[in-house]
Amino acid sequence: MRSITRRYGALGVLLVAAMTSTASTTLAQEVAREDQLIFENISERVTTPENYNPFLPSTLQHAGLQQVGFESLFYYNYETGEMVPWLATGYAFNEAFDEVTINLQPEAKWSDGTPFTADDVVYTMNMLKEHAPALGGYSVNAKTWVEDIVAVDPHTVRLTLTSPNPRYMLDAFGVRIYGTTMILPKHIWETQDPQTFTNYDLAKGWPVSTSPYQLISSTTTETVWQRRDDWWGATSGFHALPEPVQVLFKTAGSEERRAAMAANNELDSVWVLGRDNFEQVVANNGDVFSWFPETPYAYLDPCPRYMAFNTTQAPFDDPQLRWAISQALNRDAIVDIAWENLTVPAKWMTPDYPPFASYMENAADLFSEYDTLAYDVDKSAATMEAAGYTKNGDFWQDKDGNPIAIDLVIRQGEADQTRMAPVVTTLLQRAGFDANFVLSDIAAFSDALNTGRADAWLDVSCGGISDPYGTLELYHSRHAAPMGEVATGARTRWSNDAYDAIVEEMAVTAADDPRMQELFHEALAIWLPEMPAIPLVQAALLTSFNGHYWDNFPTSENNYVHPGFWWATNLLIVAEVQKKQP
Repeated sequence: MRSITRRYGALGVLLVAAMTSTASTTLAQEVAREDQLIFENISERVTTPENYNPFLPSTLQHAGLQQVGFESLFYYNYETGEMVPWLATGYAFNEAFDEVTINLQPEAKWSDGTPFTADDVVYTMNMLKEHAPALGGYSVNAKTWVEDIVAVDPHTVRLTLTSPNPRYMLDAFGVRIYGTTMILPKHIWETQDPQTFTNYDLAKGWPVSTSPYQLISSTTTETVWQRRDDWWGATSGFHALPEPVQVLFKTAGSEERRAAMAANNELDSVWVLGRDNFEQVVANNGDVFSWFPETPYAYLDPCPRYMAFNTTQAPFDDPQLRWAISQALNRDAIVDIAWENLTVPAKWMTPDYPPFASYMENAADLFSEYDTLAYDVDKSAATMEAAGYTKNGDFWQDKDGNPIAIDLVIRQGEADQTRMAPVVTTLLQRAGFDANFVLSDIAAFSDALNTGRADAWLDVSCGGISDPYGTLELYHSRHAAPMGEVATGARTRWSNDAYDAIVEEMAVTAADDPRMQELFHEALAIWLPEMPAIPLVQAALLTSFNGHYWDNFPTSENNYVHPGFWWATNLLIVAEVQKKQP
């Protein structure tokens, strides 16, 4: 058995320069702790602290860039079901859902004083189309769906879509999950190469944004964002100026350090803790709380956890091998050990949200035939033998004598996945797979998956939230780039023409159309036998807030927005927290 190792990848001159730099230029100001709102950066560190290009696949979005560094046109609120207008005031589709008109905030301005206009939206979308897929998933989305975009007037844009898509606004501009299409200032970007521009120069005020906060310091362990009292939202009366004078994103680095920082009031938000650690922190500091006051404590994240493969590379191009791996995984053990029984196994890639119940029930016949929850080491062995694999000592090998080695790539900072990795690899080893895991920082992890260098990894299934189209779409072949080119979606590089056709029909079908149930069944009938990725567990994330310095964080009883402080929707939290009164 090979040892568990830790390795990092290189991402070229930009990453090397950043990793060898201890700190970037700083314009930080002294601010009292009670005026600072400190979020934990859920990644162990910022690998490229001098890169604030929101569309480079290696960019770390959740060290403030997407939460307070940019504003979205809209924010979908999971708790209310509302598309909250922000940089836009509203939108309207035509009857065919193949054209949409967006009205923009007439008072919005960039941080350098330049008006925010329709020209910025038109520039951003055309730039993304031109540079897809190199600029990641939002560039693929733009190229796939935007036929044309025009500025009707300074505060109105009209998009013509390539085909009807009633979900387009949510997917592109609504923070459906985690991020959004960030609109760029044309007057800054139009003279730059968007594939190399870092969007970083503090002396010039870069990144320029419409946000109420300005970046003033960026290092590998901390970013600091200073409130702009001339923010357009406050001066126009759209929204009161947020109370925090500074918003910081700090690295904890480990669960133990995270717990200590929470206990000492060094963090106002806390990334995932194990149940025992969380309960100990709460016992030591009564100001710390999670979504629910009692077990399971955690908010159910919309992104189930799963194991994925580069399905273009042997031996992981074999569906039978992928099924044998699934049969070797005891999901109850993963829930018990890695999640301390705060979650449940995932039958498929969608969250256990009410809208999905009928879809899963209607596909019961498929899940009976293709039991994704089955744990049976003997059955796993029989599947391997039927596919022509044999044992060499303790481990499986192919017909040419090559060992079946599984090197799982794990993203540092993803606390639940770093907890899962040793459990998953141990289960696989017991079933005869020479399994290992390697920890990679977020930049190296993204590069390995995007270029195809990773053979297998643990990841998050962030797809549909009210119907399964968004999840199925992650496996459409538009995302399956050749090796060495940027893959998007689930990044498995799996493709199937018949499956593509079903997904494309779903895209133009309304969520409440009964045909959606039929299409889901048809798509699963292709997906399940192929098993391009293996569902593992639902994601009940035990994150928490600390009310020592700040009030009005979201909870199940004060659910004005969901609690994902690493999402772009965190701006809604920043805008609503209130300074704790003595």
